[in-house]
Amino acid sequence: MSRPIALLILMSVASTAFAMDQTTQPPPSSTEPSAASTPHQQQAMHDQMMKDCMKKEHQKDSSMSKDQLKKYCQDQMKMKEQPNG
Repeated sequence: MSRPIALLILMSVASTAFAMDQTTQPPPSSTEPSAASTPHQQQAMHDQMMKDCMKKEHQKDSSMSKDQLKKYCQDQMKMKEQPNG
C-alpha cells in the first residue's frame, strides 16, 4: 500500500515542477525603449521619454535651464536602464 502512495507523491511533485518550469517571463514594458523592435523605434521612444521628462521637470521647477533639464533626465534614464540587482 505504501508503494502506490509514494508513486502518487512522486507524480504530484514531478507535475508541479514541470508546470513551474513552463511559466514564461512577462514581456518587457512597452514604455521602455528596449521594447521597440527596431533601432529607429528605440530612438523615437527614447526621445519621447526625454521630452516627457523634461516637460515634467520644467513644470516642477521652471528655473532650470534646458541643459540642466536635459542632464537631469539623461541621468534618470540611465538609472532606469541599469538592472536592479
